Amino acid sequence: MNDESKNRKGIVLTRGIKIAAIYLVIAGGLGVLWPLTGLGPHHPEFQVKSFAFKIGSYTRDNFIYILFLISGISILCGKVWARKMALVILVASAIYSANSFAWGFSNGPPSSTIRLISFLILGLWNGLWFYLVFRVKPIEITEEIGQLGI
Repeated sequence: MNDESKNRKGIVLTRGIKIAAIYLVIAGGLGVLWPLTGLGPHHPEFQVKSFAFKIGSYTRDNFIYILFLISGISILCGKVWARKMALVILVASAIYSANSFAWGFSNGPPSSTIRLISFLILGLWNGLWFYLVFRVKPIEITEEIGQLGI
């Protein structure tokens, strides 16, 4: 056996990363189920949109939530790429969700002030999860295979 195959690498997730990953799984699961409950947007401006527009809106939202699920589960499984995916999807989610949040908060066309406040709220909320995923590094461990008897 060469030196590289003698060492087995793994990661131990810190509490912050586990909490962020669990949030991603819960938010993704609830987000995918949300349209099935009929609790989606009901403001008149959305209701008069075409069927294609509504399907596109639901598809975009579900795509984001499915990526939340994939990244959260993959982080919990120790996949290295999952943290990068979570960072990208958290930023995209803040941008796309701020508009929906503003419409829901104002019950109609939101003013620019409501849009700004919505963006700040979602930016801070997703920023918390971004921080936990980005700044808190997992602990990498290297085990000697010979010591484990494998």
